[in-house]
Amino acid sequence: MRPTQIPDAELWPGAVRVVLGAPGGDLTGDGSSVDQASAVEILVDRGQDTGAPRCCVRFELEPGDLEKLTAGGNVWLSVYGPLPVFCMDVKAPGE
Repeated sequence: MRPTQIPDAELWPGAVRVVLGAPGGDLTGDGSSVDQASAVEILVDRGQDTGAPRCCVRFELEPGDLEKLTAGGNVWLSVYGPLPVFCMDVKAPGE
């Protein structure tokens, strides 16, 4: 899975589109290491349940991911730095 740009049609009311840069503010990193982390587009809003600030990243399956998942594979979320509170949802197209 990889983060993707967020289509205009998936921007919901109250959300703001933001580009989150890698440490040091380098927007040109290729994602090959922590020092070369890629910038990612996110949506920022307030959580519906808590009202706390929330950052949402859209992911897309890469070739072979679906086969790995259907064979019993798992999705891992890795976060550098302090572990934030998070959720992960699977949404149908346009949902």
